[in-house]
Amino acid sequence: MKTAIVLRSIIASAFLFVTTESVGVNVPKPMAIDIDDLGWKEGWDLHESGGPYRLGLPRGRMMTLEDYEVIVSIGKAAGVRIKCLFIMSEFDRSNICAQYPTTNEHGSDWDNSALVNDSDFTIMDYVKENAAHIEFGLHGVRHEFWDAETRKPSRAEWADSQKKRPYDVLWGHMECFKKLIDEYGIDFPKSVRTAAANYYYNPSDPEDSGALMHAWGVKYACLPPNREYVTDHGLMVLMRTGGVAWDAPNSAPDHYPETEFMTSHWTNFVALNPANNHQAGDKWIRWFNKVKDDPDRYTAKNTAQLHSQFLYRKFSDISITGNTVRIDNSKMPDWAYELDLLGNLLLKHKLRAGEHVSSASLNAGPIASYYEERGSAHIVLPRLEKKKVTLTLTTGTSDMPTYVLNDGTYNVQKFESSPDGALVGLEMYGTQEVKVKLLFEPHEVTSNNADLKIKGWRYEAPFISMVIHGQNMQGEMGMVSIKGFSTGQ
Repeated sequence: MKTAIVLRSIIASAFLFVTTESVGVNVPKPMAIDIDDLGWKEGWDLHESGGPYRLGLPRGRMMTLEDYEVIVSIGKAAGVRIKCLFIMSEFDRSNICAQYPTTNEHGSDWDNSALVNDSDFTIMDYVKENAAHIEFGLHGVRHEFWDAETRKPSRAEWADSQKKRPYDVLWGHMECFKKLIDEYGIDFPKSVRTAAANYYYNPSDPEDSGALMHAWGVKYACLPPNREYVTDHGLMVLMRTGGVAWDAPNSAPDHYPETEFMTSHWTNFVALNPANNHQAGDKWIRWFNKVKDDPDRYTAKNTAQLHSQFLYRKFSDISITGNTVRIDNSKMPDWAYELDLLGNLLLKHKLRAGEHVSSASLNAGPIASYYEERGSAHIVLPRLEKKKVTLTLTTGTSDMPTYVLNDGTYNVQKFESSPDGALVGLEMYGTQEVKVKLLFEPHEVTSNNADLKIKGWRYEAPFISMVIHGQNMQGEMGMVSIKGFSTGQ
């Protein structure tokens, strides 16, 4: 049985304090899935012969491009960027794993040549090209840990249930993972779900799992229930709970948990015949829509936004009276800023037929972005400082005069607009279209970051639609400037 073992009991968290006289506006709890075990080429397990656990599929079921395409199709339909945790050993084109004997069952005799083929680059290029809907996350090199001398495996790669793994050896596993993804030009992940959820937690040990991940630039992790650290040596860790059996193909749950993450495995998204993967895809799309229709929940567009929402709900005091929202953010911990974990805060408002948010101001200034989905308005605020702020909304039959329409999976960090110009601060994943309602006709669009590229734009009054590409698939930040002439000229 695939189990999740963590070595320490953890601190319980506080909860959001919200008072409300109206159910019209609320601060919904985010919901997302993370998918383990992408990256395997052979879908059947080898654990009975000393190899790794893989996907639990029948022997002979090879994983193909179609098994990645179904994930992207779900992400596009649901408007989300799905956290996908990768195992990379079977994409090893240079026998890199042989340099790190504890990463595999063959040690220094590792030879992956039988699995190397031209589709390696086809698949990884597809993953990179669809960074808007696939977040490439870290799961492991080969899922287990093998004794360098006996070649016997133990569960799992990043932590043992009985003892601490040697830090220098685990550092080698991180090096190995980086070399494997470097072969494909993939940027190092910001998210991790340790293999089998085995995680060594010790706040007094500078060499625990959180410290290792943080040293490599990983920011986010998720683990089983009652394992909520908030931060562990710079790594932010949230809870996740189970959905369906890890080895059940073509399976989506009929429920969603109280936690922010629900566990799933690649097997759940594929069919025994890849041509039937759409059947699983349709089930997961219905699952996402069920979450969206809950007035107290929403589907986070990406991992960074989900963690930011968690922090506001945990540490801010928020009171809602009608369409006025007062937010006291003075208790937000300094580490949320120092570790760059805090970003957008999202509020949700149920709309009547024909109704829109007609105005939204944060301390008399602009919000970050806005979108409507399945009968609800989503008002997205920029990062809040440690102070009190007030959001005021009005609704009516018309929408706001100017705003960023965030129907993508990127983050809008800042928005400013005037009669002849606008600024949009972005964290862009992959290539996406960004729409902005303007007060003017634009004539120039530029970016202050050469790696945040404006690929093209068009204007159909009053919206400009810009195709923008972020070089770093894990998120490229920059400021987009839109210049024009005021409508009064």
